[in-house]
Amino acid sequence: MKGGSALKPLLLALAGGLAAFAVGAALALAFLPEWRSGEPEEPGLLVLEYRRIALQSGFDLLGNRPHLALAVRDNPLEDAYTFLGERGAGWLKSSRTALEVHAWQTVRLPGTAGAQELHVYFSLDGHPLSLSWEYLSAPLFQPDNRVRLQELARSFGAQLRAPGESFAREERGNLTAASTWELHDLAGSEPPQLVTLGSSPPQTAFAIRGHGRIGEPGVLPPDASLHRHLLSSLLVLPVVIAVCAIFLALLLRARIDLVNGSLLALIALVSMDFRWLFKYLPATPWLTAIAWLFAAPGLALAIFLTWSAGESLLRSTHPDFTTSLDTLRRGTLGPRGGRALLIGFAAGAALAGLKLALYALAVALPGISPSGASVAVPPWRADGSPVASGILLAAGITLAVALAARLLPGRWARWAPWPAALAAGYVLSPLQLLPYPAALAVSTAFAGLLIWVCRRFGLTALLVAAIVTLLLPAAFVSALHASWLPGSLAATVSIAAGLLALGFVGVSRPESAESGYLPPPPFMRRMQQERRLRHEVDLLSRMQVGLLPQEMPRVPGWEVAARSVLASEAGGDLYDFLRDDAGRLWIAAGDVAGHGYSCAVMQAMVKAGLVSLVAPEETPATVLSQLDRVLRGAGTEHSFTSLSLVRLDPATGEALLGNAGHPYPLVLAGTGSGIAGIAEIALPGLPLGQGPPRTYEDRPFQLPPASVLLLCSDGLFEAVDRNGNAYGFERAREVLKVMSHRPPLEIVDTLLNDCRRHLGAEEPPDDVTVVVVKRA
Repeated sequence: MKGGSALKPLLLALAGGLAAFAVGAALALAFLPEWRSGEPEEPGLLVLEYRRIALQSGFDLLGNRPHLALAVRDNPLEDAYTFLGERGAGWLKSSRTALEVHAWQTVRLPGTAGAQELHVYFSLDGHPLSLSWEYLSAPLFQPDNRVRLQELARSFGAQLRAPGESFAREERGNLTAASTWELHDLAGSEPPQLVTLGSSPPQTAFAIRGHGRIGEPGVLPPDASLHRHLLSSLLVLPVVIAVCAIFLALLLRARIDLVNGSLLALIALVSMDFRWLFKYLPATPWLTAIAWLFAAPGLALAIFLTWSAGESLLRSTHPDFTTSLDTLRRGTLGPRGGRALLIGFAAGAALAGLKLALYALAVALPGISPSGASVAVPPWRADGSPVASGILLAAGITLAVALAARLLPGRWARWAPWPAALAAGYVLSPLQLLPYPAALAVSTAFAGLLIWVCRRFGLTALLVAAIVTLLLPAAFVSALHASWLPGSLAATVSIAAGLLALGFVGVSRPESAESGYLPPPPFMRRMQQERRLRHEVDLLSRMQVGLLPQEMPRVPGWEVAARSVLASEAGGDLYDFLRDDAGRLWIAAGDVAGHGYSCAVMQAMVKAGLVSLVAPEETPATVLSQLDRVLRGAGTEHSFTSLSLVRLDPATGEALLGNAGHPYPLVLAGTGSGIAGIAEIALPGLPLGQGPPRTYEDRPFQLPPASVLLLCSDGLFEAVDRNGNAYGFERAREVLKVMSHRPPLEIVDTLLNDCRRHLGAEEPPDDVTVVVVKRA
């Protein structure tokens, strides 16, 4: 009963999504010309027409018969809608040119050798619309044959003329020194049309029918059209560079997982027509590489880079991020993954219906029209497929969501979907409409719905939704032309059924099927470890700060100030102030070698040892000797601590120094009228801890009125600038002289600031601690 109640909402979602698709498909059948064109002419008649064109153009046919495939091209549709406006859909349907039949065969142009193909696009009535010859294995250097290719292009153009049409006004030009183009108005055509001829030795010659008249707005010669196309293509270049830069940045920082991206790229590559692998092999290597870049390998590479970057950014932004793709990949799919698959399928079906409905409305409403086809035909091509295009769409959405989450401040996180939707709508352009503002608006809204699916149901649901959005229209159009697209029909239906079956299998499994431990990607484990270390270091730093005195001692007639600046999160410097029962003030300043937990433990031990050992009958030397024995018994190997310990009688100013390897204190002895001079209290001694047995001595000194005692760690004197110059003792002496009349806290701050100026852009190599005691 429980399983049935959990399945009911999923079944309702699937029913709603499929109902939405049915509405969109009905609108497409009612309004969109590529769905209303009917069946093509008999294949046998098209074969005969192809052979006639080939023979009249002077080609030798190689092979038994040409390949025939149903096709839809965006350029002719956009051309018709651009020039005919609201009449475009009606003309495309009546002329039966929204869908075309693509025919191609291996041929040979007399006097040439190597792989060549002749491509002809027919209307469904069998009228040629476009002819092109491709010389796939043309040598890089060969005798100039531009005149011959120009004549071949003119021969193509003559065969594109329908009965009663003739060439009228013409215009000619050059794309390059060798490539030429010609525009010819077609007199007698209705609506007005023209033919574009072109040749680019030694690779190609072509002829294409289009709309408009020479000199009319929107009719551009091929050189201007090419320049505009290249300029618009440059807008994509920053996106490509940005994706590559994000991928490389994550890769160099070891913040990326490549597994899912690699698998999805491989799935996309396998889903496309494999003929891309063989078609350009006879060509020169550079032409083959360029051709492959714009075919299946280029699309697979884009998927790999985009998905890997987007998924890894999401994982690094949200430490608890998980995806059902991992369970699906490992064969441990359970209810969570099953629900994601079914919800994604339902969302994809609804979005597919919405997409078709928007295209149908663009045809029906005034002032707006499609600028491309609502469905790809054939669905499985050498440069794309519903699966590959859907994965790329999902990858782009994922990266947009991840970037918005990473770049926007936390207080704006709730608004992240809006810029992500705008960016995805602009870059991915899932809907092609005229004018462009309408296309951008609906593409942004469409991307926003996919982003909602991603944020609400996860990456698996997004991936399935993006694939199904393209898969169901491809399955429907394949069913309408089953005799021409039997393979596409079988593939699309099989994949859709497979996704549904996987979803129901996952839902039917127990929760324990995917409740086991699923190890995160290696880079996530490294990041978790780094976060744990940062947390531990932060705790350590707080603990070390807690070991330092929270306030300075208050002694009548004396002023005390101290400050410690850490070179890293966890330093080794320490200072402390203690009072014994005789009223004396004990001043300690030290430095524990190293950093980290062992250093903090040693600091705590030194502080605890001083608290327990300081007594009226003790001297600094005896305290240091006893503390050395304590640290030897508990210290780690090679650890040691330098410590300067002063016992001060506040009433008389008499002081006693014991030193264990710490920098010598400085005393500025003042008189009532001014400065008498700065003396260094030199008292050598070995640091506490490891090493040979040692003894310590006491050295008395006096702090008369207006005198200043300065204790510093070696981090101050050894601070080195970029030229290798150390801060040194003399500079500290000069600061002490200048600032001797100021309160101790100002002396401390001045020394630290002066050290910072000395370092410049360099980082301090060690902690810096300054303690100042001044007699009033």
